Amino acid sequence: MNKNCLQIIMVIFLMFTASAVKGQADHPKHESHSSGSAVKSFQAEMSVPDEIRQGRIFPITILIKDEKGRNVTQFETFQEKLMHLIVVSDDLGFFRHLHPDYKGNGSFLTETMFPDAGAYTLFSDYKPENSGEQFSVLKLRVKGTVRPPAVPDTKKTEKIVGDVRVSMDFSPKTVKANEETTVAFDLKMVSDDSPVKDLQPFLGEKAHLVVIRKSEILNANDYVHAHAMKEGETSVIKFMTKFPAAGVYKLWCHFNYKNEVVTADFWINAE
Repeated sequence: MNKNCLQIIMVIFLMFTASAVKGQADHPKHESHSSGSAVKSFQAEMSVPDEIRQGRIFPITILIKDEKGRNVTQFETFQEKLMHLIVVSDDLGFFRHLHPDYKGNGSFLTETMFPDAGAYTLFSDYKPENSGEQFSVLKLRVKGTVRPPAVPDTKKTEKIVGDVRVSMDFSPKTVKANEETTVAFDLKMVSDDSPVKDLQPFLGEKAHLVVIRKSEILNANDYVHAHAMKEGETSVIKFMTKFPAAGVYKLWCHFNYKNEVVTADFWINAE
């Protein structure tokens, strides 16, 4: 068996085992993504316990290697962190944004817990020294009782999170794939409908937006990350972005309200 065939078999196998998973660096639609002076290939190797069960805290170790299989030892801070780890269930009903701690010699460590069983996808974002921002996709499965899959509701444009009412709007009104779209989130107090005034920066920006297309197998092409536009009213958060393909998307808007990170999520359809 030649080397290429063996690699293909290993990739297929690793997608369905939780103990050691490799993710090749890819390039999603990312507003802050930039290329280094030379093109380099990186990969992330994830290690987790052989069995992960719902409702139990477990460790996740992510090791970053270069194109020659050597551990990457130096990383640059971007958006105030060395690594951003977006974790979603494959039905997009669950979302978590983690920042693993760097332990040295290319290794990052975090702990988390999943409330439900099923398949999960992890989008790892990092920046090796003297390189562009990199992105790896990893997979794992949690054992236990599987809940019914999340049902997209693309008609819902308003949500109450704590004491804040979040209303979502688009321009143009019809969202089309690969066309620039302005996504706006208007934040009002539930108590008196007045504009929210207690917003602070989050990870160096006014707010962040994560967008993922609902797919049978989530991959880097389904993922978009945008930063809020700096201008405009304090209580209205706007993003300029593109949806890479037609389909149903889940959006998560992160903002810092009274020194707590608040996440408002919505579904939309792109034609």
